[in-house]
Parts: sequence; C-alpha cells; structure tokens
Amino acid sequence: MKTVLWAGALTITSAAALVLGIGVLAWLRVGKIPEPCDKAAQPLDIALVLSGGPDYRRTRRAIDLYNDGAVTRVAFTGAGHGGDSAPRLAREAQLLGVPSRDIVVENRARSTAENFRYSCALPALAKANRVAIVTDQFHAYRAWLTAKRQCADRIFCSAPAPLELTHARHVSEARTLVAYQLLRRATLW
Repeated sequence: MKTVLWAGALTITSAAALVLGIGVLAWLRVGKIPEPCDKAAQPLDIALVLSGGPDYRRTRRAIDLYNDGAVTRVAFTGAGHGGDSAPRLAREAQLLGVPSRDIVVENRARSTAENFRYSCALPALAKANRVAIVTDQFHAYRAWLTAKRQCADRIFCSAPAPLELTHARHVSEARTLVAYQLLRRATLW
C-alpha cells in the first residue's frame, strides 16, 4: 500500500513540476519574437494576418510587408469580434492599396488554433511554403507554436505588430499558452 501511495505522490509531483516548468517557459516566451521574418533566409510566399486588432495595426503591418515586396499575397483569418473580422480587415487592406486579387479571406476561425487549421486548408495557403504570421507581439510566440502544430508542413516566421506588453496581457497570454500546449493545440518548443 505504501508503494502505491508513494508512486501516486511521485506521479502528482512530476505532473505538477511539468506544468510549472511549462508555465515558467511560457512566461519567459510571451512578448518575444520567434523566428523573425526579417532574418528569413528565403523569400516569403504570403502573410497570414490573425484577426484581433480592431485598430488595423496588424493589417498595416501586413501591408508594409506587401509594399516592401516581402510577400506577394495577404491572407486574413478570423470571424472576429465586432470590427476585427477577416472580411473587414481585408476591406481595409483594399482601401490602403492591396488589390483584391492578392487578398485571401478565411472567416470561420474563432481561436488561434482555428486560424491556422482553417487557413492552412485554403488553396492559397496550400501552395505556400513560407508564411509570415502577423499578429500582436505579445501573441507571437503562441501563434508560432500553434502554427507549427496545426500546419506542420509549412515554414513560419513572425512579423508582429508592436503593442505594449502590459502586465495583464503578459499574465493572460502566458496562461493561454500553457493551456494551448497542454491541450496539444500548440507544440511545446
């Protein structure tokens, strides 16, 4: 009986240590830029803009990549919450000069995991090998790890829009990153 209790306590302790370790790593990663696009050795195929920025900062970042010739197409993903849906972000990109032929829209996703699951199934992204992820900087690490899990056959880099990393954002994003990793929506590394 003592052996069973000891084994159970060891299992619980090991699981707690694993979760704590993942939590510490998540805390340290939030706000960092994984695989920056500006250091990419090869040209990029498309920018994938995750909805969530109602002030169009993500859209403007993707348009900068497009205007600089870093990408030839821009994809917008997400059902959005009010003003940040993919169709609305795409309309803003058109108003700012991106031709409709170079815009792709995915409007079903309601989470970061769905952003990649649905977008990677689109014909425009099926042909893309190198994808620039455009999101806010505090969200960049989770987006990149999620992309690696959901679309493992692509190469991703990060081209985040700068946004101040407040304490509240840091806590929320670290907690969500841990959940994504434990639920296997994102890779661990």
